[in-house]
Amino acid sequence: MIRPLFACGLAIVASVAGGLLPVRNGDADAGRVAATPTPSDRPPLYRSSVVGTDFDFITDRDPSAFDALRFVALKPFEMPDKRANDRPLMKDAYVFAARYRDGTTVAIAVDAAFGSRPAAEQEASRYTLRLGRLPSLYRRHLRHIVIHEGGADTTAFAEDRGHFLVLYSGNATRRIGTHDLEETLFHEATHAAIQQQYLPRAAWKTARTRDGAFVTHYAETDEQEDFAESALFAYTLIKHPERFPVAERERIERQIPHRIDFFRTVYVD
Repeated sequence: MIRPLFACGLAIVASVAGGLLPVRNGDADAGRVAATPTPSDRPPLYRSSVVGTDFDFITDRDPSAFDALRFVALKPFEMPDKRANDRPLMKDAYVFAARYRDGTTVAIAVDAAFGSRPAAEQEASRYTLRLGRLPSLYRRHLRHIVIHEGGADTTAFAEDRGHFLVLYSGNATRRIGTHDLEETLFHEATHAAIQQQYLPRAAWKTARTRDGAFVTHYAETDEQEDFAESALFAYTLIKHPERFPVAERERIERQIPHRIDFFRTVYVD
């Protein structure tokens, strides 16, 4: 899910390790004309979203590029929280820097509500290996992640222009239990890291129109969710096709062949 966080045109800065990062309005479709797929008699293949399927797109046995986690500071940080619009944007957070063997670094801001640096570091450590299983391309563009305490029923979201995503520890625990946290991170990181660059491209819009169908019902809701849902199916088909039964792989390839070809030009690492 991607949410517009701020009023259009308002620029806010967040203090992180290494300086100030711009965080802007997340309405990626402002001023753009979305490509609408040609109407099709083919319904989406899967109900709900990628996490509603039984596929293990990414597993905890996959190698991770994670190297080390370093504490930066307890400091004010922008901590968007969709549970209530009246919550302060700037809050104290334990800020860490996660370093990866491909030379990338992702800041992790953990809400001070966790109560102590050790508790915050333990929480941050739940995501470091998983972030290391994302494509290197994602970590090159993902500036930071925000982690709030609680929120078992509050789903993650992303901000594409600020290049960050927001997670809720309670919901993350639930998704670990269903083996879906890696897929959630991939989906939201697709929004946060690469959507702004690739969504406006004619090649994506042409592929979407030529396919004329969707892989999940959630992909059908809007172009941004179609992009993120299709990305994970395509990535898995490109990198780990054996993770789909042959019959399912053939169904996906028939349903969104042009989107898959588009993402072959994205996932070249």
